[in-house]
Amino acid sequence: MVIKGIDGNMGVNGISRQFQTGSGGNAGNTSPVEGFTQLLGNMVNKVNDLQNQADTAVQKLATGESKGLHEVMISMEKSSISFQFLTQVRNKALDAYHEIMRMQI
Repeated sequence: MVIKGIDGNMGVNGISRQFQTGSGGNAGNTSPVEGFTQLLGNMVNKVNDLQNQADTAVQKLATGESKGLHEVMISMEKSSISFQFLTQVRNKALDAYHEIMRMQI
């Protein structure tokens, strides 16, 4: 009986695929720290974009340009939920950092 190892042919690609940046799979050229930093930076930019969209929607509703209250509420909730998610990711990263700092060598 032959038991094959897990490789790319079996559909298991590993976690590094999840953190690929750019095009063409150049994730091997960046360190894990740079990849994580870039991932967090992208998350912050996306949250900022959602908050700007919500602010614009509220301004349009206040000036009468938009009549869709439900669209404004949806964009505000998207912004709020994404900010809460980013805050929780930050809290977990800080908890992990503090836990690593408490480890004895």
